[in-house]
Amino acid sequence: MVKMMDIPTISQEVVPYLKVVVVLVVAFFVIRLISRLLKKFMSVRAMPLDAQNILQRVVVYVLWFIVLMYVIAELQLEEILMPLLGASVIVGLAVALAVKNVLSDVVAGIFILLDKHFNIGDEIETLKYKGEIIDVTLRKTRIKTDDGTIVVLANGKIDSSGWVLYQRKTEAEEK
Repeated sequence: MVKMMDIPTISQEVVPYLKVVVVLVVAFFVIRLISRLLKKFMSVRAMPLDAQNILQRVVVYVLWFIVLMYVIAELQLEEILMPLLGASVIVGLAVALAVKNVLSDVVAGIFILLDKHFNIGDEIETLKYKGEIIDVTLRKTRIKTDDGTIVVLANGKIDSSGWVLYQRKTEAEEK
């Protein structure tokens, strides 16, 4: 039999868990709505799909991280989870250092795609290669040289070394 004095104690222990459940349900719908609105907003911009996808994921991850921090605080799990969070930051830094060249290429690719210094079909010269741009992705740019060779260059190297952009020939000039 439950004593009358135990009911307030039980409710005080249950309330934080109920708050967390409500916050998680609301957060799920709000973050989903924000993600859809962000996707619609970016679709009308002249932003490459890769950059849109990365930006959308970053926003969603940051929002879920904020919700996670609230849950940890509400359930008073700081003493247990904060050392784990600190360790995960150290592991994340180690991974970032291990893949720094890839990250450098991706960041450079984002800037190349957003700044639109050159487009597919443009003729450029970079890193001793001269040719027509046939593909630009987040990590790599593909150039077709005059002899038909396809050269794949890391965006980080292109961005750091620079390039020369030649004017496109019009159809009248090619005839």
